[in-house]
Amino acid sequence: MTTPQPQDQTSKGLSLAFIGGLALSFDIPLIRLALSDPYTVMAARGLGIAFILLIYWRFFANRSAMPKALLADRDFIIVGALSGANNICFTMAVFNTSTANVVFILAFNALLAALLSWPMIGEKPRFHTWLAIAATVVGVGIIVADGLGTGNLFGDILALMCAAFLALSLTLTRKSGKDLSLAPGFGGLVSAAFALPTLLLVGGELGAPVWLALDALILVPIAGITLWLAPRFITAPQVALFYLLETVLAPLWVWIVFFEVPSSNVFIGGIVVTAAIGMHAVYELRLSRIRRSKS
Repeated sequence: MTTPQPQDQTSKGLSLAFIGGLALSFDIPLIRLALSDPYTVMAARGLGIAFILLIYWRFFANRSAMPKALLADRDFIIVGALSGANNICFTMAVFNTSTANVVFILAFNALLAALLSWPMIGEKPRFHTWLAIAATVVGVGIIVADGLGTGNLFGDILALMCAAFLALSLTLTRKSGKDLSLAPGFGGLVSAAFALPTLLLVGGELGAPVWLALDALILVPIAGITLWLAPRFITAPQVALFYLLETVLAPLWVWIVFFEVPSSNVFIGGIVVTAAIGMHAVYELRLSRIRRSKS
């Protein structure tokens, strides 16, 4: 069962989730700049986050909430494996269905996290969280409306599995009450182990290693640490909402870097998603202050 957290930790959880979502928003532009095949990207990102989080473990292993023997901790292994499966499904989905289909299906991550948190943890999402989830789904629907239905069933199933793995891993992290911020490092090894045999057999393509290294060694580890640490302070559905920052911000970065002008739907949907996340965060902070004033 979740370890109760002080009410003033809400702002910490929201800040961590925001930093993670912001870092993740640069993922797709950097992958495009890397000019590499999916298996090379998967292996590099997996090994990169594993290496960085190994260094992180070296300096923060004595933190009270972090498991002392990681590979002997059941929660760490399960959440790490789910993180690896999520990375595999996401990468393969991108190459097997339209980007619009992937983004729209992944938007249900927060809804799945809410549905899982209720029976698994006993955390019934409040009305304003359900409202924010509904608004973000509508916003993402507006963003990808022109491209929906242009993918294929196999890729869509992979995207749905990705959303389910992500929601389940966040829920289990929240339920454990532990600091599982190193779990994505184990997940990186899982996804790298999946990709490396293909690379060894047929080879890969690495066009611009600097951009891939920036993604694998800096942005992905930052996102992994913050997004898997945030469930200690806020609920899994609330963390899942911040993953949608990638949906809103990635087209803007692509616009800046590749001069691909987003459609009006991207701007309208982005405003809806950003407003929903922002208003939800503000309301949560307000509730936190009210609870503190009464304690």
